[in-house]
Amino acid sequence: MTTDLDPKERGYRSAKTLPFELRQHCAIYFEEKLYSQALSLLYNILSFGTIASAPAYVPSPQHLALAVTLLVHPSTTTRAKTSEEEEAPGAALQLLRLTNRTVGPVSARFNVAFAFTDFASHGGRRRRKGDDLLELTAPRGDDDDEPLNLDLAQTSSVWSRANDFWHAVGWAFNCSVLHPKRWERWQVWLEFMCEAIEADWNERRKRARDWAEDTDVVTPARTRERILKESLIYRYIKGGGFEYRTDRRIIKAIFADGTQTAVNNFGEVFHNELKEPKKKEEILEKANAKRRAQVNIDQDEYADYLLANNDDSDEPDRGGAGAPAAARRSKRVRKGTKPSDAEGLADAKAAADPSTKDPYADNGRAGVAALGGVKALELRQRLLRILSDVSRVMPRSFMKPEELFHLFIEQVRHLSLPAFQLMVHPSTLPWFDAWTQSSLCEQLLSRLIDTNAPVSDEPYLTQRKLQECYLPYAASSTSAVDNARVSILLESLLVLLSQEGMLRNTPGLREAVETGNLQRSDKAGDEIRRNKNSRLVEAVEWCWLLESGDRLLFMVHDILPPEDLPEDDNNNDDQ
Repeated sequence: MTTDLDPKERGYRSAKTLPFELRQHCAIYFEEKLYSQALSLLYNILSFGTIASAPAYVPSPQHLALAVTLLVHPSTTTRAKTSEEEEAPGAALQLLRLTNRTVGPVSARFNVAFAFTDFASHGGRRRRKGDDLLELTAPRGDDDDEPLNLDLAQTSSVWSRANDFWHAVGWAFNCSVLHPKRWERWQVWLEFMCEAIEADWNERRKRARDWAEDTDVVTPARTRERILKESLIYRYIKGGGFEYRTDRRIIKAIFADGTQTAVNNFGEVFHNELKEPKKKEEILEKANAKRRAQVNIDQDEYADYLLANNDDSDEPDRGGAGAPAAARRSKRVRKGTKPSDAEGLADAKAAADPSTKDPYADNGRAGVAALGGVKALELRQRLLRILSDVSRVMPRSFMKPEELFHLFIEQVRHLSLPAFQLMVHPSTLPWFDAWTQSSLCEQLLSRLIDTNAPVSDEPYLTQRKLQECYLPYAASSTSAVDNARVSILLESLLVLLSQEGMLRNTPGLREAVETGNLQRSDKAGDEIRRNKNSRLVEAVEWCWLLESGDRLLFMVHDILPPEDLPEDDNNNDDQ
């Protein structure tokens, strides 16, 4: 067996390096900032040929690296000035996705193209961080390591500006909370990077499995490990160029929420990234001011001085027929603004009064919006799933799954209830697999549930474990929010077992659900809050607790068919 898989087995076309002349032609387009023409040429070359078995000419790593930078750089996104710059991100995304879909991330050498670099030394040549971790197995062209003669391909690229992948991730999620315009662009970048990382990891896992099955390999475990260490995600985990352990920093990047601490840890990637482009009105105003400032007495050019004298006339304006219309309109506007000013003052006083705040509105803002919205939360979950997969496959090289989930829990446990439910419930965001979902929920329950609950020796989630160790118990604290979290976790585990076909609606299960609902309601009722705002917040938490309990009851009484009734009776009841 050879190192490379047959492209047909992988569902990809075989890759072929671009000829030197085409590489140079594309480089000239890029260096002249004709981005759309260069990207269109590369796209047409890659998609040429309708026969699946025919090899495809793949863009060089430096072309792919520049394409990713074009997705997010301010000069081609929020501060684009020309149509060429405005069209570049869309064309770049099309090329990148076609490359990933046609030849795959391994043949396209994403691990070379998407390496974070340092141009401070080596005469401007690319130095890949973490090169000592792997040996590149794909064939290289003579000029693959030569960067394009363009700032966006060198010192201004995302690969050079960001310290590592997690710096860019943390800043992207900070933008999801603080800077919506920049988040629109970083979201596209992060979505593609997740696609590339997932495809690369899946393909290398398949290669590793095929190596392990080869009886001719003397040390299959070591070879399998080496193949997996060539993956993008492993390089990003271990090849960040930092001397200290990055495990906790990685999780903090994924949960960056725009707070001052998060911004300090994961700041701007590009220079003056948040600088707004000049508006057309401002440019016209400056041009007009410059034109008005031109005064030439010899030529009787007085700019706007005569107009200024007319405007500053001592003649009182009585609103007659000869008065300027603009002046009359401005007076009417001023007179009409008094009532609205009073209303605005009243609104400001009402906003400053804590007793007038709507706790439901605050809860919503502190919920999913505090993490950048549903799309940002989905991408966070997607990255967590990738990390959990790496920990399960490479526990010695990365970290054990239980250690990783401990870091997860530090961030997830204190999320507001809306974000908490989206993160742990299997029916909302689909990126966690069953093992990751159940492991996360059980680890959270072990931190939240009553200490009187028995501990099971079963390594995996079963109905017996759920029914005896989790469902009948409340949280260890008397707060409504912790009991609501416990109820949401139990609801998630119940749905998960049902989806996997591992749940039987027995009388014992229904009794455990009913007992647990009463226990959690009684436990949360013991807490007394005297502050008015605290009581309003508690009312919201109680709504979450009661609604989750109602859904648990609805599942076992109305959705799942009971096991203690004959099948005919179930059919008659449905009719």
